[in-house]
Amino acid sequence: MSKAKLLKHLQNDIYCRLGVSKISGIGVIAIKDIPKGTNPFKNLSDEKDKIVSLDRDDLKSLDKNVAKIIGDFFGSNGGTVFDVLYYGPNHLNISYYLNHSDNPNIDTIDGGNAYLDFVTNCTIKENEELTINYKQYDDQ
Repeated sequence: MSKAKLLKHLQNDIYCRLGVSKISGIGVIAIKDIPKGTNPFKNLSDEKDKIVSLDRDDLKSLDKNVAKIIGDFFGSNGGTVFDVLYYGPNHLNISYYLNHSDNPNIDTIDGGNAYLDFVTNCTIKENEELTINYKQYDDQ
C-alpha cells in the first residue's frame, strides 16, 4: 500500500459527504461535480482496514472539501498527522444515507459481488443531493 495511491484515490474518487438533506434528515451531498457514469462510492476494497498516515502537507494537495472530511472523520496526532483508512472516507459507506426520489440521479447495478454498486445517471453538481429510487431495490 502506498501513500501516493491513497492520495490519488482521495483526489480523484471522493465525491460526497453527509449533510443536511432538503428531502429528509441526513442525505448524501456532492462536494464537487460528479460526471455521469461514475460510481461515487468507489473504494479500494483490496486494501481493507489498512491505515496510512497523512500529514498537513498531504492534505494541502487535496481538494479542500476532501481535506475537510479527513480532518472531520479521522483522528489526528496533535492535529498534524491523520491516520486514514486506506479506503478513505468511502470506507464509511455513506450510501446508506441516500434518500428516495422518483427522479433519482443514482442507479444501482450488479457489481458482480455480494453487494449492489452505484452509478450516476447524470452529472451531479457540487452541493446537489444524491438520490436513489428505493423501488429499484425490488428489481435487483
